[in-house]
Amino acid sequence: MKDKYFYNSIGFRVAAPPVFGILIYLLILMFFDSLNMLFENFFSREVLFVIFLTYLFFEGNRLVILLNNKFFPLGTNIKFRIILQYLISIVASTLIISITLYYYFVSIEGFSTITTELLTFNSIYLITAIFYNLFFFSLIYLNRKNETKIEFEKRKSDNLNLELMAFKNQINPEFLFRSLEIVISELHRDKKKADVIIDQLSKIYRYALDNKSNDLITTKDEIRIMGYIINIFKYWYKNDLQANISVPQEMEERYLIPGTLQLILEYAISENLISDSLPLLFTVSTSEDFLIIHYPLRKKLTSCTHIENRIALLSKAYAFYLPAKSPIDFRAETDDLRVFTIPLIEIEEE
Repeated sequence: MKDKYFYNSIGFRVAAPPVFGILIYLLILMFFDSLNMLFENFFSREVLFVIFLTYLFFEGNRLVILLNNKFFPLGTNIKFRIILQYLISIVASTLIISITLYYYFVSIEGFSTITTELLTFNSIYLITAIFYNLFFFSLIYLNRKNETKIEFEKRKSDNLNLELMAFKNQINPEFLFRSLEIVISELHRDKKKADVIIDQLSKIYRYALDNKSNDLITTKDEIRIMGYIINIFKYWYKNDLQANISVPQEMEERYLIPGTLQLILEYAISENLISDSLPLLFTVSTSEDFLIIHYPLRKKLTSCTHIENRIALLSKAYAFYLPAKSPIDFRAETDDLRVFTIPLIEIEEE
C-alpha cells in the first residue's frame, strides 16, 4: 500500500508543475494582449521564480503526503488522516511560500514591504493546496471503491467456479446402481444385451472422465452420450420411456456444461411415476439461443432432494458463463409440465 501511495505522490510531482505552469501562462495571456507585450511587461526572472516557487510548493506537499503515509497510514483512521494532512499541508505551504517570497523580493529585488505579495501568493497557493489534497484523497477513495468491487467480483467468480467444479465432480450413484441392476438382470436373460449395456455404460463414464477437466462440451457430443443413457434406461422401462430430440445442426455446435442432459433426464425419472398408462416423453428442442427440455409431470410422493441440489448447482454454473442472461428461468412447472430452459453457449474464436 505504501508503494502505491508513493506512486500517486510521484505522479503529482511530475504532472502538477507543468499543469500549473500552463494555468499561469493562460492567466498571464488574459492580462496581456499579445506575446510581445508579455515579454515587455513580465520579466523572464519573475517567470522562472514562479516556476521555481511552484516546484517547491508541490515538492513540499508531496513530502507531506510521504511523511503522513509513513507515520499515519490511511488504513488506521482516515478522518484523522484527512484533517492532519490538510493542516500540515496548509502550514507547510504557508511557510514555503512566505520564506521564498521574502527571500526573493527583499534580498534580490530589494523590496521594503511585501504584504500584498504575501497575501496574493499565499491565497493562490493555499487554494491550490486544498485542491491538491482533495484530488489525492479522491484517488484514494476511488481506488478503495474499485478494489472493493474487484474483490467482490473475484469472490463471486471463485464461488461460482467452486460450484461448477462441485457439479462436474459429482457422480450420481443411483444411476450407477440402477445400471448395474440392469446388467445383472440381463446377464441371466441375454448375455449379448448385457455386453451391449456394459459397452454403453463404459462409454458414458469414459465421457464423464474425459470431460472432467473440460468446462464446456458441444451439444452434439452431449446428445450422443444422451442416446446411450436413454438406451440403458429403456432396458428398465421398456416403451414407457420415450425420447424426442430435435436440435438443428447449427445449434449442435453450441456448447453445454458436460452432464447437463443426463442430469435432467435422471431428474425426470426420479420425480415421475412411469408406467404403461403414464409413459414419460422426454423432449429436447431449441428456441432462439436456448435448449428447451420438457416432459409431463406426474410427481412421486418421495422427494429427490439430492438431484435438486445438483440442479441448483447446474443453474449457478450456467449463470457463471452467461451473467448477462441471468437470472434465467432454468426450471419451471406449468400445467403438469416440467420445462427446463438451458442457454446454448457460443464461443467466439479470436
